[in-house]
Amino acid sequence: MILTALTILKNQLGISLFFIITMFGFSHTNKPAVESFESNKTLNFYETKNSELIISNKYRRYGESSLYWKWTEPSNYLGTAHFKILSHQESPLAYGNHFPASPTLAFSIYNEAPQDGEITISFEKNKVKEVWFNIKLSFKGWRRVWVPFYEMQGNAPKKGAQINYDYFKISSNTNSGALYFDDIIFSQYQDDRHQYPDELVPFIKSNQDLKKDHWMPLISNYERIKNLKASPISKAIRMDLKKFEQLIDQDLAIDKKYKVYINTLREMFNKLGVKKEGGNVVGPPLTFKEEQEYFNKKQQGERVFNDVKDLGQVLKKLANFYDRANTSEKKEIENMFLLGTEYFLDQGWQAGSSGGTRHHIGYNVNEITEAFYVMRYFLYENNLLNEVGASLHWLYNLGMVLDDEQNFHVNIDYLNTQSYYHLMLIFLLQNQEKQAALLRAYSRYISIVLAQQKEEWGFKVDGTAWHHNGHYPAYGIGAFKTVPKVIRILSGTRFRISTEGHANFKNAFLKSRIYSQLYNWGFGNAGRHPLENNGIQSLKKSFLLMAYSGNPEGTSKIDKEVAAAYLRLWGKEDILNTSIFSEVNGIQKENLSGYFTFPYAATAVHRRKKWAALIKGYSKYIWASEIYVDENRYGRYPANGTIQLLNEKGEKGSGFSQEGWDWNRYPGATVINLPLKELESKMPLIMFRSNESFVGGTTLDDNGVFGMILNESKGNNADGGENRVGFPGRLYAKKSVFSFGDKLICIGTNISSVDKKNKTQTNLFQSFLNHEKTPVYNSTETIKKFPYKIELKSDSQKWIIDPYGNGYHILSNNSVIVKKETQHSYHNKYSINTGKMNPKGKGAKETKGNYATAWIDHGFAPKDASYQYVIYPFLNKNEQERFSNRITEEDDFDIVRADSIAHIITDKSIHTTAYVIFENEQMLSKGYLKEVSKPAFVMINHSGNNSLTISAVQPDLNFPEYKKGKFKNYSQEVELKITLRGKWSVLPRDFIKNVNTNSLDETIITLDCINGLPREFKVSKL
Repeated sequence: MILTALTILKNQLGISLFFIITMFGFSHTNKPAVESFESNKTLNFYETKNSELIISNKYRRYGESSLYWKWTEPSNYLGTAHFKILSHQESPLAYGNHFPASPTLAFSIYNEAPQDGEITISFEKNKVKEVWFNIKLSFKGWRRVWVPFYEMQGNAPKKGAQINYDYFKISSNTNSGALYFDDIIFSQYQDDRHQYPDELVPFIKSNQDLKKDHWMPLISNYERIKNLKASPISKAIRMDLKKFEQLIDQDLAIDKKYKVYINTLREMFNKLGVKKEGGNVVGPPLTFKEEQEYFNKKQQGERVFNDVKDLGQVLKKLANFYDRANTSEKKEIENMFLLGTEYFLDQGWQAGSSGGTRHHIGYNVNEITEAFYVMRYFLYENNLLNEVGASLHWLYNLGMVLDDEQNFHVNIDYLNTQSYYHLMLIFLLQNQEKQAALLRAYSRYISIVLAQQKEEWGFKVDGTAWHHNGHYPAYGIGAFKTVPKVIRILSGTRFRISTEGHANFKNAFLKSRIYSQLYNWGFGNAGRHPLENNGIQSLKKSFLLMAYSGNPEGTSKIDKEVAAAYLRLWGKEDILNTSIFSEVNGIQKENLSGYFTFPYAATAVHRRKKWAALIKGYSKYIWASEIYVDENRYGRYPANGTIQLLNEKGEKGSGFSQEGWDWNRYPGATVINLPLKELESKMPLIMFRSNESFVGGTTLDDNGVFGMILNESKGNNADGGENRVGFPGRLYAKKSVFSFGDKLICIGTNISSVDKKNKTQTNLFQSFLNHEKTPVYNSTETIKKFPYKIELKSDSQKWIIDPYGNGYHILSNNSVIVKKETQHSYHNKYSINTGKMNPKGKGAKETKGNYATAWIDHGFAPKDASYQYVIYPFLNKNEQERFSNRITEEDDFDIVRADSIAHIITDKSIHTTAYVIFENEQMLSKGYLKEVSKPAFVMINHSGNNSLTISAVQPDLNFPEYKKGKFKNYSQEVELKITLRGKWSVLPRDFIKNVNTNSLDETIITLDCINGLPREFKVSKL
């Protein structure tokens, strides 16, 4: 052992050495918040009894040394008063005050070999022992420990309360022993969600339901793996197991074109700084979420560490090239891989250890898991397979699949980051009987959670993918990449995923191509990632896997619906699979025209030809957007009744770009146009939900209608404790979009705000200009000039064609502003108010770009403003030239009503009337529909002589509310009564509860509505 010269011998009488502190003149302000034991002088501030302390560099984390404590009698301790307690403001809390946080002790401890007994960590005040906890010494290697003070024994403080202890002490109940300590953070505020229990500190969160945090490794789950009983298995099952292993191997294998460059591999590994010293593995700390811990360069030196993800990437590279290396290269790879594995384990990544926290761990350990899987035979030969396997079984909570079914709850984070790795980890068990037993449990678990529709998160009945309490494609896509591997590997065997699980996943999987165009899902459902080219373009392989997995029922080896979708999306570039699907199996590419509603996303999609209109709102159940502390900082308006028009070229090709984007100008949105400094949320995290339940739509014969009540005045935060949130402008509007054929008719009424300094506006478009002189056409001129601004007066015919060929005909008596100019803005990941920039933004704080924009101006603090306009998406050149004539001649629709009670339009060409009814029990003066019992969407096709086809939605999702502003995210039935003029018979449907006629020559039809989905039925004249 390498020791420094200075040693403090044990002090039998426990005489204080703190006079030295005074002698050296240290004040309170010089006391360290973190102690890394980098200097012999540090020992001057510690007292001992029956012990000795040494500054040692045998084992260390940050810096060059640690504290070695050796005791030789049971009455022993080391202690110090030389420390600082950090305040809430001084603690590195990413979300500030948003999430509850409490003072927490953090430290690292190294044990050279398991020992009997335990140590006690305590804090005192005025020489009185106030709080303490015990740690058993039955472990080996490093351990990182976080313990909040409110979880300690004794006179523990309340959660969140500041502490003021003046003495820190470590003692042991054993006769003798030795330990190393490093990087002691005596007290910093730590997010209360993130201190995790493990086998050293099992008492943490012992009064909570730990299963609610799916990331948290649980002792109970690990015990299930250790206690698993297995039965004999057949030869056929053994063959299945081998087949599954081989399929995973094939998936993980890299292309044969990649050659071994041993110098590159050696250089990558050496950058880790891992080596052997005297038989001991040493290197920088192997960390996870290190940014959550306080760090002081003066105390700890340079912040040199290896994130576990970094180690995983290196080990995965070594594993990738192992089998294709020559003999000498293979030996060097083996040596590096073995040292990396020993380092991983020695740093505390062992079964039973949570290292302080492991929240969101799945995103950081996929490469290292793949590396260990690929090298499983090498690990077995070096007697490390069981230890590494146990570590990962613990880390991934594999034992959860052996739990009772009542504890199975779908979570997209799990499906994304853990589900495939659970399958992989089954084969890190040496015993095939146990592999088979775990695989049965795993298949059951996956089948159940994939089928669930009424859980907090997961895949809803409409195909939305719920995460963070809302439809979140950016998370759903992770599951869409991962789960198809599982379904494909297990397909056609006794371990296949159940029909129910497969079918529900397939529904959500396929819906992703409906709310995306061609691949982009647009800004409305982008969460905290607006205008970042998010989409399904990476799902090409997944679509193939799902197609070749067969249908959910297991009756066809190819899923024809998935294959048809693949042909539309990627068929042109894939001759082989196009031939298999089309020529061999007779499958043709799909035609996706139509109107689609996603009630659980407050989204509707109108598709025609080669374009899609993505229409977005929000409500008391569906949040508007996700605004994070360092992402989407200006994201208040992307769901304010927005309409995003996308052609086959996606967002970029349709004029949407982050460079210079004005975050006030989402097309279709009604907004208060604010300076960006005011537009940025003052809260670090907000996912705003209003108090309105009216948002959604219905569809009939491939057309549809969407509507919402926009109300920014009152609401709540979907992710946080705030249940009284609102915006000061009190923006309010009733908005609707009627989608008939190749046009969208947009209506807004009752528009109001109280903002007298900033104008209220409804945006028509904001289009990126690839060239300054790209023309914008309007009813008075062709605009090629740049920059340019014009106001189309309220008393003239007004139409505009934007730079991408979308036509806008303004029907209402509004002034319209059209501009072409260079716009200056901020990256969504930059905060103008704090000056902080998310590294993912790559330093692009300020952005600029050339744009054409147009909007309807409602003025300052309007009280009852309105608008009406029609959009004609993606006109071809001939249609653009004839646009003025078209809108002059067009007479195929009537706006029947547009007020606070209802927006009603009849499309005369298809004999269909669509209703957006905001106020119930109000008589509708014209048409077949007289009234409804609740706010509703209704479409009626009256083309038949004596019959009607009706599609109706009562849009209130009616989620159960378990406390103010907090919901269980599944819909409950809502009754809707529709009153028709005349007497009608109704063809029976299971959702029709009752049909009555009355003396007023009326028919009252009572429907059970649920999930915000259309109820379509037919009636015939009596």
